[in-house]
Amino acid sequence: MTANLAHRGPDAWGTYLSRDIALGHARLSIVDLSMGHQPMEAEDFVIAYNGEVYNYIELREELEQLGIVFTTHSDTEVVMKAYKVWGKNAFARFNGQFAFILWDKNNRRLIAARDRYGVRPLFVMKWKGAWYFASEMKAFDSLPGYRREYDVQHLFEHGLLWNTIGSDTVYRGIRTVEPGTFEIYTGADEPLVHRFYSLGCLRQETLASFDEAKEELHGMLRDAVRLRLRSDVPVGMYLSGGIDSSVLALLTSQVMGERFKSFSVTFGDPDFDESSYQNEMVSFIGSEHHAARIDYDTVSENFLEVVRHAERPLFRTAPVPLFLLSKLVRENDIKVVITGEASDEILFGYDSYKELKLLQFWARSPQSAVRPLLIKRLYPHLRHYADTKAYGLMKLYYEDFLDTFSNPLAGLNIRIRNNTVLAAALNKERGIKFNQDDLIDKVKATFPDDYEHWTLLQQNQFLEMTTLLDGYLLSSQGDRMALGHGIEGRFPFLDHRIVEQTFSWPDSYKLNGFSQKHILRSAFRGLIPASIIDRPKLPYQAPDLRAFIRDGKPVPLVEQFLSPEMIREYGVFDERFTARFLRRFSERSSHQVGYRDNMTLVFLLSAQIALYWARNPLQTSLDERQRIVDITENCAV
Repeated sequence: MTANLAHRGPDAWGTYLSRDIALGHARLSIVDLSMGHQPMEAEDFVIAYNGEVYNYIELREELEQLGIVFTTHSDTEVVMKAYKVWGKNAFARFNGQFAFILWDKNNRRLIAARDRYGVRPLFVMKWKGAWYFASEMKAFDSLPGYRREYDVQHLFEHGLLWNTIGSDTVYRGIRTVEPGTFEIYTGADEPLVHRFYSLGCLRQETLASFDEAKEELHGMLRDAVRLRLRSDVPVGMYLSGGIDSSVLALLTSQVMGERFKSFSVTFGDPDFDESSYQNEMVSFIGSEHHAARIDYDTVSENFLEVVRHAERPLFRTAPVPLFLLSKLVRENDIKVVITGEASDEILFGYDSYKELKLLQFWARSPQSAVRPLLIKRLYPHLRHYADTKAYGLMKLYYEDFLDTFSNPLAGLNIRIRNNTVLAAALNKERGIKFNQDDLIDKVKATFPDDYEHWTLLQQNQFLEMTTLLDGYLLSSQGDRMALGHGIEGRFPFLDHRIVEQTFSWPDSYKLNGFSQKHILRSAFRGLIPASIIDRPKLPYQAPDLRAFIRDGKPVPLVEQFLSPEMIREYGVFDERFTARFLRRFSERSSHQVGYRDNMTLVFLLSAQIALYWARNPLQTSLDERQRIVDITENCAV
């Protein structure tokens, strides 16, 4: 199993075996390079741990004052001994991103835990009476007689929401340890699940003024960066040219006090390229910059491998550039990068927040003459909304949602509507009924008790954080793409102190009119170039349709995986629907195909590819296995 995860930890290899348990660990060496080998055993405990607890130095000092003795300088040992002293109360003390298995030898029980927001993955499966755990599901593929298969009901759920709800995954029998929880296993029975962190407990109104909140944000971000620069190897920086990464680049430069390497993605197609902003920020901070250039061929040529690492269907090709970016980072001898994910969730950076605000205005003033102006302001990067006919279509679009905007699921309505076509794509011959109401009830079951008293934007923030963040942004575009090349991404905006504080601020601090991330822009105005502070927010995207359809014809990858023969063989999608859907592209140019069709094509293709990898796992090569053996023999494990 561990051999199938060698890409996540190429530096060292270790195992622990007893009559009760077997642990394996592939290590990416970042802190305490010589002594932090895993699995780590100390007295009554053994741990296999993935991630970082950034405040481990402070926790270590606190534990030493209680008489605890340490034999290494690693955060792994701190995590293990913190649990020994504080038990389940230790998890709330950790500031970091982690997933681990801790074996309590005396009590013969296993603890599986995962960080607050699900930065690090942890999957669980029961097979032939035994429990199995892994950082990626492909580890299970090495079990004799086992083969991953879709749970089609959960695949439908994933198709509508870009994620599954709760602990479910798209594969039958595999679930995930949920973010902010730990599970206790004492035998073959089902585990006891405990939640140590909940976003629903964070909504407490602040008394801080806007100016006070600005100072708080600046100080917290600087400290979050400081903690995430703790490393025994060099740390680099992802620089997109947007405000999030630019703010972090500034703070990284200030805290490090020395030149560092920065990395970005550039595109041959000007519709996607942001290199002018990236270059401006590089000049401003003086980093040693490296860029990965992406074109249509690059996307189609790497998509197969990207889906293998993602392990689930995708909706965009955006993970491809990030996968190639992590490869560039590794080629430049960097193992750790600071990156700006999650700012959109906590500071209202997505268009969904503005769309909900417009819906509220529309409901209050349905005849207002300013509606066309608001639509143009909402979509400034889409020039065609200035057209009268296009405005008429948008008018009907928004009016269609007026009766649902007060629904507690309003923030998901547009995403669900865009993806309902996927229900028609799934093979009805399986006899499964796809009930959208059941899915909505499942989402509602996750709501805090006072959810309906929150503002519409606060509700949307909760939905974005609990349905999209860990299951898509931090996995398909985060953890899997970075660790596909042995790179660790660190996320200052997900410092729990920042998340908790931003939850308490009024909506207007984060979305002022249609000005997104208002408080972040205000806090760093005058500290980074005004052109970056004031630039319109563009969603991170990559070429989709044009990477897969050329001159109305599918590229070979599409022809293979969406062929009638392969559709029939896998039996997931309806053959007639798929054939009709592909014919659309021979009748239209790529510029005439809408967002929904783009997304559907990527979903169909990636779902077929993900199942291909599940049925045809790429086993670790003999050369790689020998390399692992050599590493093992040279490690004091």
